[in-house]
Amino acid sequence: MGASAGGLDACRRLLDALAAGNGMAFILVQHLDPTHESMMVNLLAGHTSMTVRQATDGMLIEREHLYVIPPGTYLSVGHGALHLSQPQARHGARLPFDFLLHSLAEECGTRAICVILSGTGADGSLGLKVIKEKGGFVIAQDPGEAGYDGMPRSAIMTGAVDLVLPVAKISGGARQIQPAYGPHAHAEQFASTGYGTGLAPRDY
Repeated sequence: MGASAGGLDACRRLLDALAAGNGMAFILVQHLDPTHESMMVNLLAGHTSMTVRQATDGMLIEREHLYVIPPGTYLSVGHGALHLSQPQARHGARLPFDFLLHSLAEECGTRAICVILSGTGADGSLGLKVIKEKGGFVIAQDPGEAGYDGMPRSAIMTGAVDLVLPVAKISGGARQIQPAYGPHAHAEQFASTGYGTGLAPRDY
């Protein structure tokens, strides 16, 4: 999951509404100052019964886990594991969520759920189209309640968003579509847009 300015509050509220034992794996992509250590694991751990971990290269994806991208990296998935790489673009031009979504679509296909939360910029709007092309599902936070509506609005403008929901109802929307993946499917990936193209220091 993720967002930009205003995204920490949105993510907390989403996790607060998420039922325990959901059987899913969550990935949070955010834009962070690459020179500062992220505090997101500690900030989110108290809002979920899932295990919250900062992603490391080669870490296996498990159900009932929330994985948080480390600062200054790109995150992708492949062969059931997380993979870290170094961005080539300058800091302000990076699109880490689009990068994740492309790999997510290839790895999980119809089992991928993309969620776009509060934030500035348009990171994720390209990648969500690939999620749709591979049969995945896309949910955007209602821009009217988002602290910053840039990313949700950009996503909605693509025409590829399946549901637009208040953040407190997003987890319910994900649970409704999850059974279609089957009880023995690989851990579902629940990703949402990175913490924007602008930094929000108060959020981490």
